[in-house]
Amino acid sequence: MRLFIAVPLPKEIQTRVFNFERQLMERCEEGRFVPQGNFHITLHFFGETNELAPICNAMRETVKDARPFLLNLADYGYFAHGGARTSFLKVGGNLSELFRIHSILESALWERGFAKGRGRLQPHITLARAVKHGDLSGLEAPNDGFWVKSIVLFESRREKDRQVYLPVHTESF
Repeated sequence: MRLFIAVPLPKEIQTRVFNFERQLMERCEEGRFVPQGNFHITLHFFGETNELAPICNAMRETVKDARPFLLNLADYGYFAHGGARTSFLKVGGNLSELFRIHSILESALWERGFAKGRGRLQPHITLARAVKHGDLSGLEAPNDGFWVKSIVLFESRREKDRQVYLPVHTESF
């Protein structure tokens, strides 16, 4: 199974992100856009693994002292990879709590034999990959707030020529 752990987004935030994505899409020459419902904040990407029990145990350990905290949507940004861009919405709010959870999660996974993540967490919500666009003046990112109350282990799979993220395990706090 192709797995990752993420902060899920409430449905109303998914809708706000999708509405922003549609506005961005209208201004782009090209790009592979994330389908509505697949928006999230990635905490750890595993790739292919079937090691569910240790992952779920690490998640449980991570949230044992966690309390709900507030994040918010922030500015538009992109990562440049050569000539291609990965577009995203930045995430703001109580990032210190998000970083704390991420740090505990990385340690708990490391103790169970998993590789460290790809470096320092840069909280964002991916909108599209291989994006090309010109001027985006007047495009305003939403700044809605939302409560983080859980982390979720997702399986990424292709269904009917579409990438879908299916929840496998949730740890609420």
